[in-house]
Amino acid sequence: MKKFFSYSALALMMFSPLALASVSLSQPKSTEFDKTIITEAEHHGLSRIELDKSQTFTVLNNGKVLGTLIQGKGWVREVQPVCFVGWSKDGKRIDQFMPTIGQGDWETVGCHKIDSVGLISKKDDENAKLAVIYTIEASDHYGNDYYVVGFNKSNDIFYDESTTEKFQNSYLKTMADLRKVYQK
Repeated sequence: MKKFFSYSALALMMFSPLALASVSLSQPKSTEFDKTIITEAEHHGLSRIELDKSQTFTVLNNGKVLGTLIQGKGWVREVQPVCFVGWSKDGKRIDQFMPTIGQGDWETVGCHKIDSVGLISKKDDENAKLAVIYTIEASDHYGNDYYVVGFNKSNDIFYDESTTEKFQNSYLKTMADLRKVYQK
């Protein structure tokens, strides 16, 4: 009986989204989410929404689709550029919407552009982490900032504040640099 519970627990861990053995990114096969992400961004007070399809990826775990991480930018009151992350589990509707650079903790800077998106966790890490590198507009210069997301048991994404804060003021410019620092 004890063996049964051990094997059951092991089997559950293997199928849990937290046991992300082989996470990868690929370009989405469909962009059915385009209209719904724009509507969601408008609902959050953004206008002139632009989706960055070159930095939008389907997230796969051992070949199984977890969802699509959508990158975009819009404007608040036509003066403040704000970037955002959207998450669609089925590639059609938007399950989560997170304003990133330009609002909240980053309201003092504007989002100039989305530079890159990538996995920073090790291939066999229990919890996959994805990072986004942005070029930001401050009052007197351009710089880089970062936003890290992880996955919970329901395949929802969450903002990983502690990991994001580790990268602040680090002046890292590439996903390879972020990955190297994260994996230490």
